[in-house]
Formats: sequence, structure tokens, C-alpha cells
Amino acid sequence: MNYEKEGISGKILKFIGSLQIMIVFILMFLLLSIFVPRFFSAGNLLNLPKQFALNLVLATTMTILIISGEFDISVGAVLCLSGFCSLFAMNAYGIFAGVVAALAAGFCAGLINGIITIKGNVPSFIATLGMMMTCRGLSYVVSGGFSNVIRDKSFAALSQGDIWGIPNLLFIVIIAYALMFNLLHRTKFGQYIFAVGSNKTAAALSGINVDRIKIAAFSLNGLVAGFGALLTNSRVMAIHPDSGTGIEFEVIAGVVIGGTSIYGGEGNVLLSIAGVLVVGFIRNALNLTRVDVLWNQVITGVVILAAVLIDSLRRSIQRRLEERAYMK
Repeated sequence: MNYEKEGISGKILKFIGSLQIMIVFILMFLLLSIFVPRFFSAGNLLNLPKQFALNLVLATTMTILIISGEFDISVGAVLCLSGFCSLFAMNAYGIFAGVVAALAAGFCAGLINGIITIKGNVPSFIATLGMMMTCRGLSYVVSGGFSNVIRDKSFAALSQGDIWGIPNLLFIVIIAYALMFNLLHRTKFGQYIFAVGSNKTAAALSGINVDRIKIAAFSLNGLVAGFGALLTNSRVMAIHPDSGTGIEFEVIAGVVIGGTSIYGGEGNVLLSIAGVLVVGFIRNALNLTRVDVLWNQVITGVVILAAVLIDSLRRSIQRRLEERAYMK
């Protein structure tokens, strides 16, 4: 988009677009600190990273997938089934086997999602909906509908431990974002993700293997869901067939609020942090004010709708500015 030809209005729109999530994040934090009791307390603020770490990690690859022009609503169910695979392997053969089982299960689920979506020419929403129902159902089958407990208590250190007084989860989030930021913004794979999401036909004509890139994005998303299962298991040292229910919508909401376009081709991994935290702040505030937990889903749905409408409005304004600049 040529903002030089658009003049002041185009430059202002671009500037606001790049800062809008940070403005929302700061305003949300200030308002909740003023009007919600205990939100700004040291105990609550120190606990926030532990509450949001899983969503933040899952948002890294969800950002990449949405930039490529696809969705995955099976993340929570894949996480749950991967958690059971990990638990059974860990209880039988040790921690290493459990880690491999979780990552392998998540990767395979993501790979299947990608193959069905791309090779089967099935919309990603439908393909991942089927995977969500399959994984959730299998979780109930293998568990008998009951929680299962991890016997090796040393595994709790992954999520509950700390280094120099800093929670391990914070280090994990930082490493995850450093890796995914470099993957998306410093490698050819990242360039291909943006190209495929912007215009897959043009990307294919330029020599990019569109199918391979999209399947890789699905597989990577599944792999990180498997890693999310390890974080979940180590935090509570157990897994229930309902684990991870609805988390995919919180993650998607955070990614979209963070500026990643639902139409693909636009986004930034680091800005997804602010988006996920905005959703998390809302949930935390509802808990502190003792609002019924069922309202979390209502608020999350409203936030998603608002983010989609804002994104659609922004793109509409950009198109009009492009047309006006072209006419000149």
C-alpha cells in the first residue's frame, strides 16, 4: 500500500494501526487497575504470567497459521489428547517418553489437519472441527471419563519451578516468542507464510510450494499444542478429558486483537502477546469481581466479534485509500 500518495490520512491510519493494540492494552491495564479491586496487587500481578503462559505459547504458532490464511479450532482437544498420550507414556516409561509422546501426538494431529485441509480441499474450520471432536472423544475413551494422575512428581518442575526466583513459565514464554519471531520475520519460511496468506495464487506463480508451507504451518501448530499439553500436565500433575476446552477461542481472540488479520497476510508474533493479555486481563477481572465464570465465554465471544469488525473496517478504509491513491 502506497501511503506516500495517500497523504496525511494514510500515514495517520498506518500509525494508528500499528499502535492500536498497545493503546488498547495500556488503557485496559489502567482501567482495571483503577476500578477492579486487587487487580493491581503484587500477588495478582505475579500470578498473571502463570495464568496466561499456556495461551501465550499457543498464540505463537496460531499467529503464524492465521497469517497463512488458515484456522485451527482443534488446539484445545489436541492438547488434551496429547496430554493423555504423555501421561500414559510417562507413567509407563518415564519423563522422556512422556515428552516425546506429547510432541508426537500434537505434531501428527496438526499434520492430519493440514493434509485434510490442503490436499482434501476442505475448509480449515470444518477440518479442525472434525479433529476437535475426534480428539475430545478419544480423550474420554482412553480415560474412561475420569482424571488421570502423573506419578513422577519431579515433572512438576517444568511449570511450577523457577530459576533465580523467576518462574520457569516466564522463561518458556520468552524462548517461544524469540524462536517464533525469528522464524516468522527472519527466515524464508516466514516470508513464504506472509506471501501465501496475502495471495496464494501469486505465491504459487512465484515458485512457492503453497501446499507444503500451509501443511508445515498446521504441523507446527499441532506440535506446540503437544508442548502445551506438557505445560498443562506439569502444572496440575493430572489430565482430565475436559482439559483445554475453549482455550482455542481465547488464543484466536488474542491473536486477532493483536493485529493479525483473519484474512491472512498480516500479523506480528510479538503483538499477539498484547492481544492475549487483553483477553486474559478481562478474564482475570471477572474472576476478581466474582462474576459467574460462564460469562467468560460471553465476553470472549464479544471480544472476537469486536476484533473482527475492527479488522474488517480497517481493511475497508485501506482499500478506499488505495483506490483514491490509484486514481490520482
